[in-house]
Parts: sequence; structure tokens; C-alpha cells
Amino acid sequence: IITYSEIQFILAELVAKGIISGNAQTYYNNGIQSGIEYWGQALPTGYLISSEIIWDDTLTEEQKMEKIHLQKYYTLFFTDFQQWFEYRRTGHPVLTKGLGVRNDKVMPTRLFYPVIVQSLNRSNYNDAISKQGPDDLKTLVWWQEKQN
Repeated sequence: IITYSEIQFILAELVAKGIISGNAQTYYNNGIQSGIEYWGQALPTGYLISSEIIWDDTLTEEQKMEKIHLQKYYTLFFTDFQQWFEYRRTGHPVLTKGLGVRNDKVMPTRLFYPVIVQSLNRSNYNDAISKQGPDDLKTLVWWQEKQN
């Protein structure tokens, strides 16, 4: 299920990249507000104009993407694995990788196939591995350009 706030952040990203016309700030602000309200909370007074949050059209495209993706990350945090997928797609937000990341300090890019698949469906498992790479947390998925 895609939420209204996620759509607003997608639209903000598309406008900021010049793919569609519109007002990136409006979409960005709508995404933030609707994301907070979705969880039954009111938007804190002055939140959208605080120095860390306020939209600035003079930022570079990369800086705009960082702002949009950070807020989208917050909004998607309780939505299954969506924030992880977005992080893999964008590389934002910049996340500190602590001692718990036992993957050469690289954020996992995919999950292992379950043991039941490996044991009960061995031929298809082997076929998939031969086509997409090792069953490893660092193997990039087909659409991913780089490790984050």
C-alpha cells in the first residue's frame, strides 16, 4: 500500500529533478505533514520552517534529494521494509553503520533465501543464484547501481 505522504515525496523528487512540473516545496511539506498526521499526531508549530527542515530552492539537486529522502525515510519507518528499499535505491539518509553490521560494514542489499527454499526447491534456487549472483547480503539486486 502506498500512502499519500509517500506519493507527495515521490512528486517532490520528480519536480526537484525536473521530470515533472509543480512545486517541490508544496509536495515536500505535504509529505511531512501527512506523514506525521497519519500516526495521529499534529504537526509541531514551526516544524516546517525550522532550519533543518525548511525547503530551500537554492540547494543543489543532491541536497534536495537528501532532504526529501530523509523525510520519506521517517515517514516510511513503520511501513514494512519500504524505508530499507528507499535507502538502497537512494543512499539516503546517510546512516551510521555500527558494530552490529556484520557485513564488512556494508548495509545489506538483499536477504538470504530461506533454508526451506534452499532445501525443498534446490534446482530453482541454484538457477536463481546462477542468474542473479551469490546468496549473499552484499549481492546487489538487479536495479541497484552501487553499495550504500
